[in-house]
Amino acid sequence: MASPFFRLRSPPAHGARPPSACCLGLLVLVGALLLPGLAGAQDYAAKGFKIGPTSPRESSDEERAAGKALYQDRCSQCHGEEGDGRGLMADLLDPRPRDFTRGVYKIRRTIQGELPTDEDIFQIVSKGMPGTSMPAWQGVLTDEQIWQVVSYIESFSPDFEDYPAEEQFLLEGRIEATPESLARGAEVYEKAECAKCHGATGRGDGPSAAELVDEWDFRIFPADLTQPWTLRGGASVDDLFRTLTTGVNGTPMPSFSDAWNAEDLWNLSNYVHSLGREPVWGEIIRGPKIAAVPTDPDDPAWDAAPQVDIRLAGQIIQEPRLFNPSVQSLAVRALFDDDEIALLLIWRDRFENDGQDDMPADRISVLFPARKMKAGKKPYFLMGDRRNPVDSWQWSAESGALAFLSHGMDDVTPSASPVQGKSTYGDGQYRVVLRRRLRADGEDEVEFPPGDMVPIAWNVWDGENAEDGKQRAVSRWYYLLLEPETSWTTWLWPVFVVIIAGGGEAIGLRRLRQYWASQATEGSTPQEIPDSQA
Repeated sequence: MASPFFRLRSPPAHGARPPSACCLGLLVLVGALLLPGLAGAQDYAAKGFKIGPTSPRESSDEERAAGKALYQDRCSQCHGEEGDGRGLMADLLDPRPRDFTRGVYKIRRTIQGELPTDEDIFQIVSKGMPGTSMPAWQGVLTDEQIWQVVSYIESFSPDFEDYPAEEQFLLEGRIEATPESLARGAEVYEKAECAKCHGATGRGDGPSAAELVDEWDFRIFPADLTQPWTLRGGASVDDLFRTLTTGVNGTPMPSFSDAWNAEDLWNLSNYVHSLGREPVWGEIIRGPKIAAVPTDPDDPAWDAAPQVDIRLAGQIIQEPRLFNPSVQSLAVRALFDDDEIALLLIWRDRFENDGQDDMPADRISVLFPARKMKAGKKPYFLMGDRRNPVDSWQWSAESGALAFLSHGMDDVTPSASPVQGKSTYGDGQYRVVLRRRLRADGEDEVEFPPGDMVPIAWNVWDGENAEDGKQRAVSRWYYLLLEPETSWTTWLWPVFVVIIAGGGEAIGLRRLRQYWASQATEGSTPQEIPDSQA
């Protein structure tokens, strides 16, 4: 790779003066700068990594001008008119928008510390970054328009013209995720000390998680590897290999290609991929009936209940607003018996807060219409209103289970509803069970008739993020359906129908055979010959 700082001179012509000591010193210095880079490239190949050249695009003034117009219309509100990440919305976003002027990009296929390729930036603009405010522009802009934006973005940093990346890692040689590969990946995860940040189970709750900052001195948290839909660079095995190989510029996430070979990083990628699961997004939480609802969050009886993942967003309607909630999803299960209903709520929270150090306690609320409403009608999703109140079941890490009646976020009063709760916390995850009788004990309490679609919603507060009061994560309304028992007559009727149909068919076949037999008998009887023909 050519050095941007030095240009080698041609050898002196015959008879020219030999190089001075100063020149020799300069050559030694140049060699000292260049040889490590050459050795590094050879070292990557020796470790099994595939390295290939980049393919820079040529852009025109017209393309950059078109990209500028698109950028100002679509991007400047967050990234700023000057590309410095100081747009009007920047202070409301977490993580903050990228500062393009510094030329530091997280998601790349190039060696750590180098600029991304044109294709790297194109992919991020096209696909967006999950878990951030950066949306996917594919389908909104054409490929030609995205390339125009890429061309203009690169103009914010002169490094793209002066020191473009010349080499990139090729995502080739993927290893199949066999048990042996996963075992080796787990071993690498331990030896590389990934758990210091990401935690033993990958939930981003390692001992160093609370201390990390990025290059801009903003607090940063390790990725939760168990929720692959939130991984900003993508969640495929190839994406994970790229991140492990190149690192994440501007963050504490290093490149592991210097310390580990390609085979080990493919195994590690397979193991990290195995820690995640596919989300189960849905509209209806279905609760089967069992003999007795479990009271413990870790009771195996919960395996009988299907899980549904719920999306959460910041409450930005009323002040004070929350644009970036820490908790962006939770998982829900439901079960019921003859007397009670039980809900299991599971969500990620890297730090347990029970009100210590003057920080708000971690909390969650489950919301139901307090009064029966017409089919399809629901209360206002922010805790109801004066006409349509909400029955709120709340669990707090500080005070346990409580119940409230809410006529809106500004009108919340304690309720006598006998809600019970139990919780566990471990490995960066809360598991909370809330229980109550199926029948309402008083006015303005929800009832749960099996077979009815009952609206249900959630609010979540993360104390570590100073979320309290109106600053909370909220969901829209979903539905809870306690599945009614199947009556014994449901199984009897099909048997009865089969018997009737079989009996009818048997009778029909018998009569048909009798008819055929009678026809055959008539055909075989000799006909009498009239006397006139005798």
